[in-house]
Amino acid sequence: MAYFAEIRSDNNEVLRVIVVNDNDVANNGGNLSAQAETWVANNHSQDVIIKEELGGVYPQTYWKQTSKRKEFRQNFAGRGGTYDAANDRFLTIKPYESWTANSNGEWEAPVAKPTTKTFDANTQIFWYKWKESTQEWIGVLSTRYFTWDSNSLVWVENGIEGDWQNG
Repeated sequence: MAYFAEIRSDNNEVLRVIVVNDNDVANNGGNLSAQAETWVANNHSQDVIIKEELGGVYPQTYWKQTSKRKEFRQNFAGRGGTYDAANDRFLTIKPYESWTANSNGEWEAPVAKPTTKTFDANTQIFWYKWKESTQEWIGVLSTRYFTWDSNSLVWVENGIEGDWQNG
């Protein structure tokens, strides 16, 4: 089976991914061909749920083939992700507005991810996450919270329970 993503023309957002019979692809230009994309566009109607979600107006779209095994176009297309036409690849859903895609098509925070979960010899950070509102990594251990200092590459304790949950 082959997979094709329907993509909005105005912002390159993936609206849906459909399954197409391999024979239909082979008989219409083959894998990764513009002819196969055109065939898919001409033989698959607009999705009524997408149309309803968008207030009854279906956007202009185009189709691109995608691979579940990531054999081409870097990632398997997913609803809400985007197609990066300049690099001919699909990107997963952007986790935060401030993040950018690297050359491998992976999202990166503006501050490098922590390189350790160790605060000191006796303290292991339980988990950490990105806090978009302050543009920093927040680590949590029970009721204590920490911020990642990307210059010195260490966790700095910031107190008890703070507002690490927001953002």
